[in-house]
Amino acid sequence: MESIEPEARYLGAEHFQSQGPARVILGRLGEASSAIPAPKTINYLDVALRKGERWRYEPPDGHTVAWIAVHRGKVAAAEIVRNGELAVFEEANGALELEALEESGYVFGSAVKHPHPLVLGTYSIHTSRHALEKGEARIREIGAGLQTENRR
Repeated sequence: MESIEPEARYLGAEHFQSQGPARVILGRLGEASSAIPAPKTINYLDVALRKGERWRYEPPDGHTVAWIAVHRGKVAAAEIVRNGELAVFEEANGALELEALEESGYVFGSAVKHPHPLVLGTYSIHTSRHALEKGEARIREIGAGLQTENRR
């Protein structure tokens, strides 16, 4: 997947299913699933909670990596995560409990941990040095095309 051409889809809120306070952007939660095709190894949710409201997430089998990025309010997880902050949970497969300390919104993700070491680039992450070089060459190619079109 790391070397395929990107595609863009513009979907309104009506295209996304919800399970409780969580809207499913990628993956599945309970009976709700995403309209966007994606590997079954990732869930990406948009969650909205009122002050004092709690939400419990039961990760699917194999999902041992989880993260949260708060875009409104303040959420108590293992620690308090505030507006504008990103937190990564300890690697585990157990349920996660979150509580809104004020009206809050956040994106929440869980995934199966990648089985191989990752190679970090300036703009991207890849599974090998070769894939990184190929990806960065593609970024330079796109940049040159945009400059030619005067769309920097």
